[in-house]
Amino acid sequence: MNPHAYLTDENQIKAVESIKRVDEDGYLYHMDARFDYYQIPDAFKTIIDAGCSTFVTKNLDGDILFCRNYDFSHFYHNERKNGRTGINMIVETDNPSAKYRSIGVADVFWIDYQNGNIIRGVADDGKTDLSGFILAPHICMDGMNEQGLAISILALGVKADWKQIDKATYDEKLNVNKSNLVLERQGEEPDPYWFKVQYGSVCENSADHKYWIADMEWIQTKKPGKPTYLHPIMMRLVLDNCANVDEALQFMDNCNVKGVMPGADYHIMVADKTGKSRLVEWIDGEMIATDINHATNHYVAKQDHFFPLGCGRDEIIKAALFRTAKAGMRQDFVENLLKLVIQDPSNKTDSGKTQYTCIYNLNKKTVKIFSYGDMSKSYEYELK
Repeated sequence: MNPHAYLTDENQIKAVESIKRVDEDGYLYHMDARFDYYQIPDAFKTIIDAGCSTFVTKNLDGDILFCRNYDFSHFYHNERKNGRTGINMIVETDNPSAKYRSIGVADVFWIDYQNGNIIRGVADDGKTDLSGFILAPHICMDGMNEQGLAISILALGVKADWKQIDKATYDEKLNVNKSNLVLERQGEEPDPYWFKVQYGSVCENSADHKYWIADMEWIQTKKPGKPTYLHPIMMRLVLDNCANVDEALQFMDNCNVKGVMPGADYHIMVADKTGKSRLVEWIDGEMIATDINHATNHYVAKQDHFFPLGCGRDEIIKAALFRTAKAGMRQDFVENLLKLVIQDPSNKTDSGKTQYTCIYNLNKKTVKIFSYGDMSKSYEYELK
């Protein structure tokens, strides 16, 4: 049993002691979160970032399926020279302060993302303190509640404001664990829509001996008198309190949303057991809900300069949904479609890494999960 020295609440202790490994490799775990996770110590309140593909379809029986690849590259101890890692938690919630029970999947690497120490296998290694795992309900990247409402988050690109700096500042800010840019032609300046740019990335033009650092906007809305939530916290509140898409949209429109850091922006897909789905984006301080049933990592309600020709993963999903819209998809077709758009860095083109794949059946209240890009083995749960 792993320690949990910072916890004193009986129900929080029961939650972390319920953590069990699901797969053989230590990428996937399960936790019963039967405590009031709205009441947690401030010291544990940190959060996130995300990537991915998602779509909504129906199977041949007419059941609504909410489908999702969660893509993000994590590295051992946050050093890109090390191998990629992951650790994800199937979280079943029964919060006495919530209206509805739910099941979802959390990327628990984010519990200690600054240090990169929450990695494959640590949740049952007998020595890692699990106190921070009480945050798992707040860092679910997707989920479904007992009313048949499902939700997921996908990251978006944010324009970089490249500010020129001197060589000494460049040397000081250079971080090999960020995506940095090197230019070689005289007069060339960094592209504000370079697809790998991050807040704090640096750029060098080796021909001109010029240097830049990437500044970015802090994405947030500012409606007077409305509560403000980070994107994953808003998702958790939707799962806990909303029964359908209309209620979810009303809830989100009555809040402000804020990115976890400068340059962090996301859109959120929400769907319910009737098949209704909307993609929610926040643009110029306003919430926009688009009637669409698929999304990847580009804006839909406005032009996305990071994907001027569209996203290949999204085009594949769109074509498959069009061809099967009337009759629905066979289960194996759904799984093969998700497999087709998995991000695999070993092919030298994908910059992400699919941490897990899941298929929520919004009518039967079941979820089928595949771990770390391995579509040969699955794990199934029912929200009873």
